Amino acid sequence: MSLVLRSYIKTKKYVSMSGNTNVPPPSNVYCLLSRCFSDDKIEKDPEYNCSTIIVENGPHLQELPLIVRRAKDLTGMREEKTNTERAPQHDTHNYPLIQAEFKECLALRDVFSLLSKCTKITPNIALGAMERIYHLEKNPHPLDTTPNYSSVAKDAIVEKLLKVVMKTEETQTILNALNAISTFIEPYKYEFCDEVLLQVSENKLNLDQICKFMEFLVKNRSNQKYSEMIDKLWVGFVDREHEINEDTISKIFKLLPHFRESKKTVLNLLEQKLLELWCRVKLPGMYEILNTYLQENSWRPDSFAIIAGWLYTNIHALDDDSLLEMVTAFTKIKYNDGQIEKSIERYIRLKGSKLESPILIVGILNYCMQFRIRNVHILNGCQEYYWRKGNYIPINFIKSIIFPYGFLYYYNSNYFTAVEKFVDDNYEKFSADDVSSIILALIYTCHYPLQLVQKIFTPERLSNITDDSLLMRKMTLIDTAMTLECKEYLGPMLPKDQWSKSVSQDGRVRKIVTLIHEDLLEIAGGSERLSVSVLVPHLCSDEAYLIDIMLHPVGLGSNTFNWKSKCAKDEIVAVLVHLPEHYCSDDQLVGPQEMRKRHLRLLGMKVASLKYTTLYDFKSSKNNVGLQKYLQECIDNASLSL
Repeated sequence: MSLVLRSYIKTKKYVSMSGNTNVPPPSNVYCLLSRCFSDDKIEKDPEYNCSTIIVENGPHLQELPLIVRRAKDLTGMREEKTNTERAPQHDTHNYPLIQAEFKECLALRDVFSLLSKCTKITPNIALGAMERIYHLEKNPHPLDTTPNYSSVAKDAIVEKLLKVVMKTEETQTILNALNAISTFIEPYKYEFCDEVLLQVSENKLNLDQICKFMEFLVKNRSNQKYSEMIDKLWVGFVDREHEINEDTISKIFKLLPHFRESKKTVLNLLEQKLLELWCRVKLPGMYEILNTYLQENSWRPDSFAIIAGWLYTNIHALDDDSLLEMVTAFTKIKYNDGQIEKSIERYIRLKGSKLESPILIVGILNYCMQFRIRNVHILNGCQEYYWRKGNYIPINFIKSIIFPYGFLYYYNSNYFTAVEKFVDDNYEKFSADDVSSIILALIYTCHYPLQLVQKIFTPERLSNITDDSLLMRKMTLIDTAMTLECKEYLGPMLPKDQWSKSVSQDGRVRKIVTLIHEDLLEIAGGSERLSVSVLVPHLCSDEAYLIDIMLHPVGLGSNTFNWKSKCAKDEIVAVLVHLPEHYCSDDQLVGPQEMRKRHLRLLGMKVASLKYTTLYDFKSSKNNVGLQKYLQECIDNASLSL
């Protein structure tokens, strides 16, 4: 990494920037190139110049803000050094004790009496006294019968105290002053901030002090001056990289969202330290780090893999709530890898019989459904929880515990029968939408809950549903599926195509079909034998009945084609292009896609499946021979059997 320093100063003379600028380069910087030039537009400041540094990190360049204390003549610098080399103030870190002592004062008289007993009024004593004076004036103690001090006398005392505080250059005292609640100090906080900022640029603050200073700036970021200072603190964190440990890294991660221009630099630093420290970070800290990524909506797979490794290593030490927090965070940031799946599996193996939280079960199943994880041990473990705790699970959780099994095409006859009975017995407690989702989950896996279906199609239920609602779409799909699959079903219960709407083909499927169109024409035998994006009519308008590619005899692709003729449909091959999200982790098609294939076969068509990723690989590698062979094999293997 290398830096180029550009300093903006108020004079028009060229000023040579040397190593004496008191701006030590960060520890991971091996080259510092500096230059400076004037800019009359920059606001004048007697203490420092506004600067920028161009940071080169590998192939990346970034310009970051910085400040530099204005150079003085050598005599002045020597005098300043002599004057500032004084013994540290011993009360700096005892400020909480000083505050506690002054809080015992119930009247201004007590404050002034306590001050008179001090052999020396240090800045922290003066600061504590001013805070208490402000508080007593704003909130007089009810037992205070002391005559009011004259305004002149009080102001004179406060002025002397203020002078004592203003003389200090001790960092911790200034930080105490910034956080002090007092109108006497408020007008001077800008000056204090400038001083701390200069000390940060000169590497005089430790990591904890930098964090406290930034917390003050963040708390007051509605003030533009404070807000602009935040981005200049990156250099302090880089300089104090060696102080970042397993306890402080999460604190800095929490501050990360408040950086703007320098956010990337700070994040890169933190990720390097995370790689070094991850095994020693405790749960609250790791969750804070993960939550920061979530808040930032930042996709950092390398860091997520580290956190996933931490989860696997520490899974034995987590409780239900802790695991839920981690799994929920990973679900929200949409990240999965094998370590997370193994972590959840280990947890269920270790504590399966002791699991008590239905929220954790819902969180785990949501995670499995989002990433289509068809892990036998995890899914069986969650089923066992239902067997133990089914009667105590809140009603509004049931859908979230059942639907993933249908979506993942994971069938257990006893389990689904028990669920069907439970929902039927407690039907009035469920919403119509939840019941419809549960029924669909059962239908995906060829389980047909006749009694439940009959209940959702009562006139009372239907009268409260609008024709274009999502619930009506679910119910129409249920009606169509039950009519096609269940011989005992007395449907259809709903009119066909009652909300006739077009079904759009996924853009990725549409694009890949266009790319392989010439190859398909060769296999089909001409354009008269090939149709794309065909929606089967007389059924509900759902993607389950959208055929991506249809191969058929000449004339069967016209608008006059008789879809009710089983003989004609026997000659059709419905080719479906399956996207990556159509597959579970074990290469099993998800429930909706299994039902799609099943229904097209029930309608009398042969069904062939193509993998989108395989088609894309053939086209990107320009392997036309391999593509032709793959298409021909899939179409030749198209089957009518269920």
